[in-house]
Amino acid sequence: MQRFARTVLSILPLVIIGGLLYAAFFVKPTVGANHVQPPVVQRGELIYGIASPASGVVLGVGSGGKIWRTGDLGQSMTVMQSPTAATLQDIAAWSDSEAVAVGDAGTVIVTRDSGRFWTPIKVSLSSIANKLVRVRIFDEGSAWAVGEMGAALRSTDRGATWRRMTPEEDKAWNDVFASGDKIWLVGEFGRISESNDAGHTWANIGSPVKSSLMAIAFRDDLHGVAVGVGGVIVTTCDAGQTWTAVRPVSPVHLFDLVWDGKQWLAVGEMGVLLIGDATGANWRVSRVAPGNRQWHTKIIRDGQQYLASGGSLDVVNER
Repeated sequence: MQRFARTVLSILPLVIIGGLLYAAFFVKPTVGANHVQPPVVQRGELIYGIASPASGVVLGVGSGGKIWRTGDLGQSMTVMQSPTAATLQDIAAWSDSEAVAVGDAGTVIVTRDSGRFWTPIKVSLSSIANKLVRVRIFDEGSAWAVGEMGAALRSTDRGATWRRMTPEEDKAWNDVFASGDKIWLVGEFGRISESNDAGHTWANIGSPVKSSLMAIAFRDDLHGVAVGVGGVIVTTCDAGQTWTAVRPVSPVHLFDLVWDGKQWLAVGEMGVLLIGDATGANWRVSRVAPGNRQWHTKIIRDGQQYLASGGSLDVVNER
């Protein structure tokens, strides 16, 4: 019995080696039929800007030049072909077929076929910095884009060409609002500037705050609100000639706001949603969604609902 055991032990290594050699030469790995698709919005990717070109349809732009499209409020999304790898900061749409997006390195791209194909557009660039952070559409065919180094660009032909309307300076404009030929800009250090001739000449307006203003909107020709860093809120009731600071109700940074016909909605850090009355003087703190702690850089209306984008794409379900 001992001799038999020794014999088995002596040949066991040879059997193991032989098995390994057989597997190496004759056993081929097979590829499974189930291919795991990577997520459409991958980990670490952010959707900075969104637009709703048609009811139920939302376009989003963000990290690495990616462009997303959803028809069901983000439940399912598709990635569209993009001509750039530069991060896109914002998007706006004239119609269900025509849209424009802007971003880092002075990137401007437009689509005429509902986002299936995008065309890069050359714009006037600075030799120092060129990030475009916001693009807005206000009437048929026109658009404004703003960003670093005092950039405020205007297009009157649906984004085909752009003209710089402000001088280069070492300060950024963060948002723009237009009503006819009257234009307002807000930016770093609480700056507010106004034009009464479609951007050909500008006048600086006294600001009651020093914190950077990130977004501006008007509900009519006289009444407007701007929000910004540190939860600052400023209002005007005389078409932007004078502005008044509102007592902050939250210390979080605010990045965007919208007027919904009855009240103001503002979004920013930590999932905070601020809801203000028509005057913009009285606000209450809510959340984009219960338990939401994400930051949001954009809020838009899609039909009867509102969407917010940034750290996540969320339906605003408490108003």
